[in-house]
Amino acid sequence: MSKSELTVGVLSERSDFAAKLRRSCPDRSFAEGPSSPIVIVDGHSDELVTDMPHRNVVRIALYDELPSNSARHGEMRVLRDAFLANPGEYLRVADELAETMIHAWQLEQEVGYLTQIQELMAMVEAEAVSERITRTVLNLLDLPSGALLLHDPRLERYVVSFSNDDTCEETGDFLPGVPPDLLQKALGSGDLFGFDAEAGLIVMPLQVGDDLIGVIRVPVTKTQRFEPTATGTVSRYLRAVVQVLGNIYQLTRSRDLAMRDDLTKAFNRRFFEAYLDEEMERSRRYGSLFSIIFLDLDDLKMVNNFYGHLTGSRTLQEVAKRILNAVRGIDKVVRFGGDEFCIILPQTDSDQAVAVANRIRKALVASAFQLEPNIAISITASFGIATYPTHAISKEDLIRQADAAMYRVKSTTKNAVGIASIEDVRPARI
Repeated sequence: MSKSELTVGVLSERSDFAAKLRRSCPDRSFAEGPSSPIVIVDGHSDELVTDMPHRNVVRIALYDELPSNSARHGEMRVLRDAFLANPGEYLRVADELAETMIHAWQLEQEVGYLTQIQELMAMVEAEAVSERITRTVLNLLDLPSGALLLHDPRLERYVVSFSNDDTCEETGDFLPGVPPDLLQKALGSGDLFGFDAEAGLIVMPLQVGDDLIGVIRVPVTKTQRFEPTATGTVSRYLRAVVQVLGNIYQLTRSRDLAMRDDLTKAFNRRFFEAYLDEEMERSRRYGSLFSIIFLDLDDLKMVNNFYGHLTGSRTLQEVAKRILNAVRGIDKVVRFGGDEFCIILPQTDSDQAVAVANRIRKALVASAFQLEPNIAISITASFGIATYPTHAISKEDLIRQADAAMYRVKSTTKNAVGIASIEDVRPARI
């Protein structure tokens, strides 16, 4: 089969029709059903002729007598006997017509890509760009759901940037839900498209230069099949828009790093002040609530005194990693100062915040921090929680309430979680 010969779908009321075609054209690839760029319709049923998937480009409709009405766009009407006498010749004409139509369609698409690139460049949020790109890919593949995962340098793993797929979950894995062998298969293919029918999954890596900045993950049925024209279209689209996503990713990363603590890579106080204002405004506007957790490490001073400040700093780094791995992607972890951290939890009530705090507390005590072969540090933390607007309606009072709850734990049991009380009146530290 030459490169120009496309797969031919066959719809016929005759059980032996496809077998005859294979004998007449042994070098052609035929498939039962309409899901091919070229489809032969052999029958009198109007449904066979009219109810065709949009992925078809050319239809060869066979008749005993040619109808008088006009042919549809992309339709070749042929007498059945004439076609069966020389099907190869008609299929060669269909190849040329299909290739011409596909090329024109590709040019039209590329103009659309340029328009979309302009629109994407006006967006500043990676999540919005991720959603637009993912939905376009799903539309091109005629599939309902998928997810785009972006690399997060803060976590040193990939996180979900957009998803409308219930099967895609944040697991804390390096690349959640993406089999490494399928990713390698996609990276090694010419069209950056990895398809595994058994796994029921498509993987499309997003590369800028040698950097893998993201992966699109799409679940499919085990019987799903894709024509090279479909995968080629998706590949061209992703190559056209991935640089925009890469630019926004780098811009967001640079802006993000300016708001990070150099030692722990958690957010810094500058970020905390601005983001807390934004979160309070968002909660007022939509009538939602959010919580903050203050945590202070217990007895880090003893680590500094016994092992030195370098070991103390490395302990803070390991603590930050465990906190980051215990919270959601939308939660913001801040190094408030010294050995104190704050976590901002959007759309989270007090009970949910207690569950998060306990998850962090357990992560800290689950195992010692093995900083050197002969240095293992065990450390706990005291936690205080305040919820807006349950415990406070101003930023100052919210911070004061969380800080007071944390201080109460630290001065009694340590390694526990406290919730704000309206009676707490210690001065806010802002």
